[in-house]
Amino acid sequence: MKKTIIVIIVLVVIIGVYYFVSNKKSYDVPTLMDNSQVQTQTNPEPVVNTNTITTNVAPLNASVSIKNFSFSPATLNVKTGTKVTWVNNDSVGHTVTSDTNGIFDSGIISPGQSFSFTFVNAGSIGYHCTPHPMMKGNVVVEN
Repeated sequence: MKKTIIVIIVLVVIIGVYYFVSNKKSYDVPTLMDNSQVQTQTNPEPVVNTNTITTNVAPLNASVSIKNFSFSPATLNVKTGTKVTWVNNDSVGHTVTSDTNGIFDSGIISPGQSFSFTFVNAGSIGYHCTPHPMMKGNVVVEN
């Protein structure tokens, strides 16, 4: 019985190899050197990669000076994506804290130090200095 199974397997393998060899042309894969089977397209469609958009736009930056217990400019107009940096040019510590909780809060900025925030949403965002509530500013963000 084992011999019969072995003979059958050998015959199946031989038949398979014969079939593969006799029909070899249908399995040929064109190589880089074989141009006879390469089809060319005369007017190819442009390929558009929608996954990546590259622009040569410089990053947007703006600054606000903190001096004499005030923000200068008091109102700053920027575009979305702008990074605003507040620089403490005063002799005491200040904060830059959004009037709407949770948008941004610098904590105390010591003299000579700075704080930055990038505005990604359009709108008008008021802010103040927590220890000096009379210090107020506004950033107007447009698309």
